[in-house]
Amino acid sequence: MAQLQASGVTTRGLSAAPGTARPAVLVVDDVEANLVSLQALLEGMDCEVVLAQSGNAALRELLYREFAVVLLDVQMPEMDGYEVARYVSQNPQTREVPIVFLTAMDENTDSVLRGYGSGAVDFLFKPVNPTIVRSKVRVFLELARSRRQLEESRRALEHSNAELARVASAKSELLEQFQQANLELEAAYQNLTTTQSQLVQSAKMASLGELVAGIAHEINNPLAFVQSHLHTVRRCLDKLDPGVRPTLAETGLEQWERAQSRLSEINLGIERITELVLKLRTFSRLDEGTIKSVSVKECVESVLTISRHRFADRIRVVTEYGEPDLLECYAGLLNQALMNLVSNAIDAISGEGTLTISTGARDGEYRICVADTGSGIPEALRHRVCEPFFTTKPPGQGTGLGLSITYSIVQKHGGTLDIASNPQGGTRMTLRIPERVAKKGGE
Repeated sequence: MAQLQASGVTTRGLSAAPGTARPAVLVVDDVEANLVSLQALLEGMDCEVVLAQSGNAALRELLYREFAVVLLDVQMPEMDGYEVARYVSQNPQTREVPIVFLTAMDENTDSVLRGYGSGAVDFLFKPVNPTIVRSKVRVFLELARSRRQLEESRRALEHSNAELARVASAKSELLEQFQQANLELEAAYQNLTTTQSQLVQSAKMASLGELVAGIAHEINNPLAFVQSHLHTVRRCLDKLDPGVRPTLAETGLEQWERAQSRLSEINLGIERITELVLKLRTFSRLDEGTIKSVSVKECVESVLTISRHRFADRIRVVTEYGEPDLLECYAGLLNQALMNLVSNAIDAISGEGTLTISTGARDGEYRICVADTGSGIPEALRHRVCEPFFTTKPPGQGTGLGLSITYSIVQKHGGTLDIASNPQGGTRMTLRIPERVAKKGGE
């Protein structure tokens, strides 16, 4: 053993760290001279030679590192080569290590079969031929180098695949972020366009409200003057009637009666103008930024008054007012939403038809329904009619903003807008507002 240690060779396989670049050969023999001889024989083959003088020592070496081949003596005390080979082949960590038996026994069929049955890949009979030993070991060394290169290539490929996967994932994530940014930008642009259009439409409605309020104010003053003097004339004529009537001839009496009748008709006309002014003032509410309690009936009547010139001769209007009448809402916005619904209903009726407006609370919500007997909306398009700029009207006859603005107003009130077919033909649109914002009359 002194010669083995002096030559720098270990019997435990710890002289080289695992993962060394050079493949290793394990030589197992209980005779020290045989170990030295085989070590010398393998010099210059670009491999590391590890020596073991027993089967137990060989098994320990196999657990420490990988070997390209094991040159294993068959006849050894305590544990012979066959038993060592059997342990090696049964261990998943070492079963792939090739074993070449070295034996001084005569070559016979039984020993050869037993060797191969123990897991050996070849036999060398002592005294060994140096050329054959080196040749066989060289083959196993090349196989080990090939396996190592293959393993390194596999690891490099796995690393490359992982890197490619990481790059692909990063690109995919970047693409998703880019697509999401595009979607958000497109949505923001669409929202900006819609908001701008709604502001323009709201500004038009506000301007209309201001115009109507101004007209109502200008009419109201002279109307009050005429109404006051009409009452004065009426009282004066009533006082004169008992004295004048007996003195008039038949023709004069007829003229007197006609004058009385005309005064009554003038009074009815003035009352109608007064009612119209009142509805104009109701429609022209400029306080849409404030929630207040309003009469739904007054809102509907004011909208119908403003729109009467469009349907007076051809459309029958039916109103069904339920309870409660008072509703807490943005009054100006509610008028605008009602005006849009009524205008759409009028446009949908090309000839004669019926427009029905019903109001009232039910199932925990306040409902305002506007139904027409017009052409109706195809079911396939109902989900789109609230989109900004979408319209079923011919070019130049609609902006596609009416229902979009109405939908926004309903949302501002925390409600919904339902669109369905009218049982009598046409379309039924229902504005629903949570009942929590509605107040019953008298509360």
